[in-house]
Amino acid sequence: MRYTLEKECFGDAKKQAIFLVPGWAMPKECLRPMAQKLSENYYVVLINLPGVSLSSELIDSKLIGPNYDIDALSEQLITAAPEEAFWVGWSLGGMIATYVAARRSSKVKGLITIASTPAFVQKDGWDVAMPNSVYDEFSKLVATDPKAGLKRFVALQTAGAENASELRQQLSNWVNEKTSNPIALSGGLRLLKSLDVRRELEILDVPSLHVFGANDELVDSTWLKYINNELYPLNSVVLDGMSHQPFMENLTDFIPHITQFINGH
Repeated sequence: MRYTLEKECFGDAKKQAIFLVPGWAMPKECLRPMAQKLSENYYVVLINLPGVSLSSELIDSKLIGPNYDIDALSEQLITAAPEEAFWVGWSLGGMIATYVAARRSSKVKGLITIASTPAFVQKDGWDVAMPNSVYDEFSKLVATDPKAGLKRFVALQTAGAENASELRQQLSNWVNEKTSNPIALSGGLRLLKSLDVRRELEILDVPSLHVFGANDELVDSTWLKYINNELYPLNSVVLDGMSHQPFMENLTDFIPHITQFINGH
């Protein structure tokens, strides 16, 4: 049986469409308040990445689709996305959305990334990322003790937030060993380590906005100065006092940046 991505739709389908893509191990419920707010003015489609869900039946299934092969995963997402949509991706979701926007630009009207980076792990000529040794240690922890690994992940991504304790509690209800298939965890980590969309950002031929939290301890916003797109210069905003999930930390301050960009394009 072919795997179908879980998705939710909000708002009037006749309005401008937005397609929301979550990050690694993050159920779509993390983005639901943002989706609901945006649906006041737009049509919003929110999906789960393969093997991530609050449904225990789906998590117990091994049928999680392409096992995070980037091209197969891209096709799955394109199938789920509305036509002429602005793709909005958070963290790993932003990297995936960038890949699709550059390689299948006819399917994407504009790109917005949130707390994302072209390459999450350090590579030759790319130091504004996590050291390989740190990443590999984390990946090993997830493989041997998913509960501890995901708890560590929640702590890392909420570090620096003004309401970190509250966020950790909230995210722990959604991000744990029961909400991600082990195959999805390992496949997503392999993709997060290998994916490099620096070239895609340089050739991107749709407008883009890249949103960061000033206190994000996972993503260094200074990477933008190393990317040059002569056709569509990259727009960016750094939000003071926010960390890796600004839409959960202060939705009121976050949303206007998204709506202003979409309305302007």
